[in-house]
Amino acid sequence: MVAIRDLTVRIGDRVIASMPELDVAAGECVAIVGESGSGKTTTLLATLGLVHGAGITGAITVTGVDVTSARPAELRGLRGSRAALVMQSPQAALNPVMRLGTLMRRALARHGVRGAEARGRAEEAVRAVLLDPAILSRYPHQVSGGQAQRFAIALALALGAEILLADEPTSALDVTVQAEVVAVLRRLRDERGLAVLLVSHDLALVSTIADRVVVMRDGAVVESGPAAEVFARPRDAYTRELIAAVPRLPGDGETARDANGATGAADTVGADGSGDEEGR
Repeated sequence: MVAIRDLTVRIGDRVIASMPELDVAAGECVAIVGESGSGKTTTLLATLGLVHGAGITGAITVTGVDVTSARPAELRGLRGSRAALVMQSPQAALNPVMRLGTLMRRALARHGVRGAEARGRAEEAVRAVLLDPAILSRYPHQVSGGQAQRFAIALALALGAEILLADEPTSALDVTVQAEVVAVLRRLRDERGLAVLLVSHDLALVSTIADRVVVMRDGAVVESGPAAEVFARPRDAYTRELIAAVPRLPGDGETARDANGATGAADTVGADGSGDEEGR
């Protein structure tokens, strides 16, 4: 689905993001984690050719499209129909005077889907993210943050996206709603083979869904590997600091897949005494 090789993003002489190698397969979630300014969001945006005013070298392939050399028309065809971007504040991206159903049908029309087929796709997509189709008659201000985020995911599904690129998709939500959104992403990954490239600073969240983790700092990768291994045996001091900063993760010896149905050995945070068994 996604293959990145020797990616470098520069502004002037300054390298703001460097990714030697990154692959995301169908039915897999790869998380890029790190503090603010680590380069994780820049890497995500570069994957869809959305970093403007910067020098980009290296190879980026998304569902067979060479992003670095693709024409604007090719990139427009890629975005939405095969690869979709979900941001942390979906309501800010929704037209406040347009009903959600109208918004979705207009997006489908741009990709040649209209009429009864568009209505059917819209209803099927919102059901897939556990929303009532009645939500399509509402305006953005009439839905919660969690519903808006799930609608954004539904829009990607309606357009036929094979990979979802999510930039801090739950950071604006409370813990309970975060769990609902992550559960939807996990189910779509497992049942539909959706590929997910997730950017987050929240290791507790990442531990419940990621199959592999890439840790970035100051624009560079400091560690990467299977999520269970990275959480259980972090090699880099910065990764250990990130894990130690997590308030609570499962502390009863279970991996995150045992506890939540996803890969990750988040219980290792308890090594410094912070992993007591309490609810978040």
